[in-house]
Amino acid sequence: MTQAIPLKTEWRNRQASLEKQSGLGLIEILVAVLVLGIGILGVASTQVVSLQMNSQSQSRSQAVLLAEDILDRIRANSDNPAAYALGQGNAQGADNGACDTSFVPANATVTANDIASWENNLACLLPAAERTVAVNGNTVTVTIDWDQNDQAMNPVVVRTEI
Repeated sequence: MTQAIPLKTEWRNRQASLEKQSGLGLIEILVAVLVLGIGILGVASTQVVSLQMNSQSQSRSQAVLLAEDILDRIRANSDNPAAYALGQGNAQGADNGACDTSFVPANATVTANDIASWENNLACLLPAAERTVAVNGNTVTVTIDWDQNDQAMNPVVVRTEI
């Protein structure tokens, strides 16, 4: 015959076991929240870097399009490409050096209007833009640099033959 275990002894063992574990579930939850918080911070920092790179990519694409714009203007007025030569300097917008969103070219020569319009576009679309247009015979080199917030980034250089 088997002997029955008294219920009081079983209940006391369970109660002692629970007392030893008090607070253990709370610690597990705190560790889980800490790990989750670190993961969320990692995702947020990845998002910030992604936005910065996206902005740099947009500016670089804009610089390439602006370089192609002045090269197309030179091709359209190919009688005198040397007149488009610009030394290194800051892009001068039409509004006393700043961007003029309502810019209209003056009644000057085609070359002067092209340069004024292009420089205004540079001032409007790229922060602290610097430009150089070098003409060497039929070879034209356009260099555009701007405030890229990263010293390792190179300026955009486009070279073509007219």
